[in-house]
Amino acid sequence: MSDTHPLRKLLEKPTQRVVGLMSGTSLDGIDAVLCEISTGDAPRVKLQAFHTAPYSPEDRARLEGLFTANANQICQGSFWLGGLFADAALAVIRKAGCTPSEIDLIGSHGQTIWHQPPSQCGPGETPSTLQIGEPAVIAARTGAVTVADFRVADVALGGEGAPLVPFSDWLLYRVPGRRRALQNIGGIANVTYVSDDRATLKAFDNGPGNMMLDVLAARASNGSSDCDRDGQLSARGRVQDDLLGALLTDPYLKMSPPKSTGRERYGRAAVTAWAEKHRDRSPFDLLATSVAFTAHAIVDSYRNFLPPVDEVLVSGGGAHNRTLMHHLAKLLSPVPVRAFGVEDGLSPDAKEAVAFALFATMAVFGTPANVPAVTGASRNAVLGKICLPPLGFV
Repeated sequence: MSDTHPLRKLLEKPTQRVVGLMSGTSLDGIDAVLCEISTGDAPRVKLQAFHTAPYSPEDRARLEGLFTANANQICQGSFWLGGLFADAALAVIRKAGCTPSEIDLIGSHGQTIWHQPPSQCGPGETPSTLQIGEPAVIAARTGAVTVADFRVADVALGGEGAPLVPFSDWLLYRVPGRRRALQNIGGIANVTYVSDDRATLKAFDNGPGNMMLDVLAARASNGSSDCDRDGQLSARGRVQDDLLGALLTDPYLKMSPPKSTGRERYGRAAVTAWAEKHRDRSPFDLLATSVAFTAHAIVDSYRNFLPPVDEVLVSGGGAHNRTLMHHLAKLLSPVPVRAFGVEDGLSPDAKEAVAFALFATMAVFGTPANVPAVTGASRNAVLGKICLPPLGFV
């Protein structure tokens, strides 16, 4: 490796400026963070800036179309989306008062358009996962070494490829003497249980998150809202106990971890079919029932698959939904439930983007970042593929 090789420069730096990029199943936008990450056996992360680049209605529609698109559309869409990720990276760099030349590394989760891990495969099907948002475009536009495609290495080893965030959760957010449930509620809900003992680390997808709620919020508002903002729409409805009971018979909820799920199970097509089946009910009641379903699925998963916890910290868009947070607090009482906040070092929306910034650093140092006990992989794996910027980039 030459003295001018960009990876050599990275490996020699005790602290790196790293951008993390995340776009989840809710399709609300790209979350971008700029962090200072100190390397070593106990990495430290300092959040310098956070920015969300919302998708326009046209962008969201194109993304949704890619879930059932042909190879030509997916290929073009991946490069188009890579450009949006690059724009988000440049925006957070400006927000931090930096220039692209000061950035050492970018970690991009990409956008999942297909996720069918071992637990979701039938006879003759091949476990697979696909995240798009071409990292070579990000590297070309920003001039920074870019790491992406983090999930495939775990799936190649027989794992679920999700959740991946638990490793960073344990590194960054454990508190001595506390048993914490770190509950993320994005499009899909997922939890990480952390304590002093890494051997007790547990994590899995609880079930649906905002993905169902977004579809039903649009129906309840006649298209004027694309989400249940602050829980205002669901607060206008009444939970339908018979429908809630039926939803809670979903076989996924009874499966033991390791397990993960996604749009293939809880996406627009399934939710729309369910809403049409029960169109005799108020759309606000259907939304309220779905919010209750999300909360009950989370709490039931704690009781079935986690040790007792001392506190629950909620991140992701669901942390802003007051109706959902009220359900969680009521169902989990007397265990305290709160959103991630300043005292935790970041906003509730930044947590997953921070994780992929950290994973990018681990990738260039060759440090495994999956947790086989969580994903079911046969062994540890270094996650991510590395794209170098063009030679002579200015």
